[in-house]
Parts: sequence; structure tokens; C-alpha cells
Amino acid sequence: MIPLVIYIGLLLIGLVCFSVHAVLPFRIAKHLREDYPQHWMVIVDTGGARAAHGPQLWLRMQHVLRSPAIAAIDDAAITRLWRIWRYSQWLAWSCWIGALALQWHSRS
Repeated sequence: MIPLVIYIGLLLIGLVCFSVHAVLPFRIAKHLREDYPQHWMVIVDTGGARAAHGPQLWLRMQHVLRSPAIAAIDDAAITRLWRIWRYSQWLAWSCWIGALALQWHSRS
């Protein structure tokens, strides 16, 4: 019974962490738009007539999140969200791999 609870718990924690990892770029973008519009314009501006939108904007935001640009802004709230975004994926994968290991161990 206890291994089942641990297994389901690991799966749920992994799911929550993956969800957090998917949602936080939008929260970070909101903070950038509201608090640092000049930095946000650098992300949105493509150098052409149209601003980035849709998948292009998502890709540009992913590039910014993986670069040292967020840390250079030196805003505590944005940096906190960025750190959670950065490590939530690792925690999610660790939980899911742990659940798989638990499942494999229970079969043998």
C-alpha cells in the first residue's frame, strides 16, 4: 500500500512540476511587459514591420529564459520565478524516473 502511495505521489508531483514549468514563462513575460517594457520590446521586436507573436514569440521567450538576460535584470520576483522555472523541469523528471524505478522494482 505504501509503495502505491509513493508511486502516485511521485507521478502527481512530476505532473505539477511540469505544469509549473509550462505556466511560468507566461508569468515572467507578464512581469516583463508590466515592469520592464523596454526589455519586453527587445524580445518582441523582430526588426521587421511586425512584432513577434504566437510560436515565434514563444521561441524568443524560451531563448531569453535560457540566456543570462533574466538574471541581468536583477528583479527579485522575476529571478525567483525564473529559478522555479529552471529547476521545476529537473524535479519533474526526477519524480517520474523515480516512479518508473519504483514500478520496475515492484515487478521484480
